[in-house]
Amino acid sequence: MNEYLYDSYDNPLEAIADELSQALNSKSVDIHESTTNQIDAGQVTMRQSAARTIHAHAIQMEESAVGFVRATTVDASESALGGVVAREVTLDSVTTPILIAQHVHAEELQTLALFAVRVEGNVRTVLTPVAALAMGAGFALTLLFMRRVLPKLFATARAK
Repeated sequence: MNEYLYDSYDNPLEAIADELSQALNSKSVDIHESTTNQIDAGQVTMRQSAARTIHAHAIQMEESAVGFVRATTVDASESALGGVVAREVTLDSVTTPILIAQHVHAEELQTLALFAVRVEGNVRTVLTPVAALAMGAGFALTLLFMRRVLPKLFATARAK
């Protein structure tokens, strides 16, 4: 790797991630106060921006919105994500309907459904295991009602 002199304010991990992206022939993308349709990159940094889809190794977001994210690591604060599939996720004041990850560290996360191996922090989910069981039971009863009761009602209505 290239020799890099670290300033006291630099994060050495960002410099290493940038060098790894360049070594793997992946581009780094920095978006500030703009919108885009799709991003395929090694490292993505977003500030006050929006994107429809992002596929990247590492994503850092501040006050941004993304429709769908697929990445190795995601670091987001005060952002909104439509759907996330990642290995490592660090979130602060984030809202997402669905999050799938191996490890989630959240300061404040609101989600509909969360699928993760390990979760740390303050997470509020709508779809808890009890709620999922209740929804499944309601769906099963609805199907049973439709298969058993509705045909009988239509048969008596046709006979009249």
